[in-house]
Amino acid sequence: MPFRRGWQKLRDWFVHLLHLDESVHRIALGAAIGVFIAFTPTIGLQMLLIFFVTSLFRANTAAGVPLAWLTNPATIPPVFYWNYRVGCLLLGKPDSAVEEFHKAVSDFAQRDLTWWAMVKEWWDLAMRVAQPLWVGSVAVGVVAAALTYGLMYYLITVYRQAHQRHLAARAAAEAAGRGDHRAEEKSGTRP
Repeated sequence: MPFRRGWQKLRDWFVHLLHLDESVHRIALGAAIGVFIAFTPTIGLQMLLIFFVTSLFRANTAAGVPLAWLTNPATIPPVFYWNYRVGCLLLGKPDSAVEEFHKAVSDFAQRDLTWWAMVKEWWDLAMRVAQPLWVGSVAVGVVAAALTYGLMYYLITVYRQAHQRHLAARAAAEAAGRGDHRAEEKSGTRP
């Protein structure tokens, strides 16, 4: 059932976005910013960054903030590993982070390092991973944000047009119903 509740919350959020008194551009831009930041390795700061960047670009914050949850404890490893691999590909570097990590752990267990030497070695390993991770995260984030903007813009526009047609048809039906009712009263055919 948790999966079903998750889909229900996603649906409710999207319906809320459809009815915001906001331009389609600002809603789609807010969602795109949220997706972009969700793909960056800024865990713990993502929501604050989304608030700041959506304010800076005058985008809709409500559309962006929930998308920070795309990267959560369950999705961080596969998302960031994918981003790292994309970064390695773009930088022309070998994908060796996993091997380097295992080697570093086994080396630390075998060597007698001072605390500072251990911190320095972990920092060096983190920096070798950070560059491809950031490059890949930005590349994947830009693509995902562009796709999100286009998809959200399209879906909201189509929904709003259909909603306007529905409201116009309902108003016409009500007007026609009132017109028939008044005509019946005037002609005396109404019981």
